[in-house]
Amino acid sequence: MKIIMIFVTVVIIGFEIFSFRSITNYYESALVGAMLNQAKYNQVLYSNYLSRYDLSEIVIGDKNSFYRNNVSQVQILDNSSNVLFDSLGSTKIGKKIKTSDVLNANKGEYSYQKLFNDKTGEEVIALSYPLSDNQKQIGIIRLISSTKKVKENVNNQMIIFLFFGLIIFFITLIVSYYASKRWIVPIKKLTRVGEKLAQGDFKVRASENGKNEISELGQTLNYMSESIVKREDMKNEFISSVSHELRTPLTSIKGWAITLQSKDIQKNEDMLNQGLTIIENEGERLSLMVEDLLNFSRLSSSSFQYEKDDLNIVDIVKEVYNQLYPRSLNEKINFEFKTAYEEILVHCDKNKMKEVFINIIDNAMKFTSKEGHIDVMISRDEDFVNIEVKDDGEGIKEDEISFVSSKFFKGSSSKSQTGLGLSICEEIVKAHDGKLIIKSKYTVGTSVTVVLPRVKL
Repeated sequence: MKIIMIFVTVVIIGFEIFSFRSITNYYESALVGAMLNQAKYNQVLYSNYLSRYDLSEIVIGDKNSFYRNNVSQVQILDNSSNVLFDSLGSTKIGKKIKTSDVLNANKGEYSYQKLFNDKTGEEVIALSYPLSDNQKQIGIIRLISSTKKVKENVNNQMIIFLFFGLIIFFITLIVSYYASKRWIVPIKKLTRVGEKLAQGDFKVRASENGKNEISELGQTLNYMSESIVKREDMKNEFISSVSHELRTPLTSIKGWAITLQSKDIQKNEDMLNQGLTIIENEGERLSLMVEDLLNFSRLSSSSFQYEKDDLNIVDIVKEVYNQLYPRSLNEKINFEFKTAYEEILVHCDKNKMKEVFINIIDNAMKFTSKEGHIDVMISRDEDFVNIEVKDDGEGIKEDEISFVSSKFFKGSSSKSQTGLGLSICEEIVKAHDGKLIIKSKYTVGTSVTVVLPRVKL
């Protein structure tokens, strides 16, 4: 409201100043025009009736017919700028006038200027016009008029404009007050909602009524609070799940460690080997979980530095494929690598990109049954390379697909682990200016595509 009123006030003041100057110029121009017409008329009278007399004879003989109809003060000057006659009988008679209007008239050009009357102190306009006879200048007629009437007219007009300006000001004040109130009330409500959200009350909801920016902001706040609640639930579920996942191997390790201390068990070689194998496997599982947590923590840190170089992404993916191929044979999964390219350069961190593809293919193998298919395909366009891992496995439920790469999210499948695998992948891909695209249909299969910018030679 303050901004609007300041703007309107500046505009009104500017308008008033412009109006004042325009009106003043108009009335002053009208006065000068009337004086000029009178001077020209005096020149014509002199040329037609008194040109046989010189100016001094006209003044002495009181032949005032050519100037007596003037309403302005009249002065007659010779070519030396000496005052020969003054209709008001001022003290200027016999004196030389050196004002700019007289000097210009001496050069044969009419001129006028604003002056102040020495006696009354009021502002006047003096117009000097050259008198000539047979194209020979013989003197100057000088008309002096008060601007009092001009100022009166200007003041009368300005009262109207000032009144108009005040009306505009108060109308704007009232309109801006109600308009700002209309916006401020819902904004204050949104502020209160925001404060409650900041205090942890995520059940509060903002009004979504209307079709304007405020209602859109309300919708955004509500969506944000819902997302926070979902992520909070995911985080709590993750903590609960990780606690359970960590407790399970620890329980097995502790249980078998206690069991193996028994003298009877130590004599039973088969039981001893079984216990040690279980401890080793559970320790390995525990190590992988902790590694996931550490990886996520490191990648989320702003101080983490990638070791990037221009590398052949085809070789990196093929290396991961060869690494995981024996596992596919063991699990009886049809695992294929397809590409028409031998070299596609990408500016990347080799180890981190390997981690991405290992994670993605590992996920595919977890959720693909025996005799299922997993295809790794590499394609490219002018700017990007696309590495797609496609399987015909279990797939992802429709209500879960938008969350699978979210931090701490664990799907409903019993094969899900910490819920950090795809989140870590997405962090790494984003750090390489790429995108992770996940498409899936439940019971049909999943496609995960890593899109990376190519290095152009």
